[in-house]
Amino acid sequence: MNRGVIGILLLLSTLTASAQYGGDWVVGGRVNYVGGGKIVTPDRGRVNTGFTLKVAPSLAYFIRNGIALGVITSYEFMKDSQGHQHTGEVLPFLRYDVGGGSVRFFMQLESGCGWGKSRMKDGADGKHFLWTTNLKPGLFIRITDHWAAEATFSCLQYKHVKATDLDSGESVVRDKWDFTWLDISFGVAAILKF
Repeated sequence: MNRGVIGILLLLSTLTASAQYGGDWVVGGRVNYVGGGKIVTPDRGRVNTGFTLKVAPSLAYFIRNGIALGVITSYEFMKDSQGHQHTGEVLPFLRYDVGGGSVRFFMQLESGCGWGKSRMKDGADGKHFLWTTNLKPGLFIRITDHWAAEATFSCLQYKHVKATDLDSGESVVRDKWDFTWLDISFGVAAILKF
């Protein structure tokens, strides 16, 4: 057998051996920014479509190779021509990695609650409570023994929202299923071994 082939096989086996995740803690985070564009109205005016900024640190523990339990805490700020909104969320999750080695596809199930307030220019300020469940496929790439990059690509989501007007006290409840094909999110993670 060629020495080059043996060398490549040995290199691949050490990469796979170092990519075992059982017992590892993963501290990660994502920052998402969406928007900032303008649309043209029928009367040729321009309207700012606003933006959304979301910061989401996370902590996970691989209970065994390929299965992780964790929690995401996030803060989201949305602003458009009507006003702005703040939302905080806490989402425990279960993640299942498919395949082996340093590059793994995963499926992540998140479910948890959120709360926030909105300030509108027309004076209709409000508060909201939500319960959301998300199913997200993604890719986890272990760059070194201590660093990884990850991305999610789409999202199947169920969301229950109760919004309350602060002046009148009236509430509106909405339940909605949604599938977003290009819900793309990137993040980095530090891998800790104790």
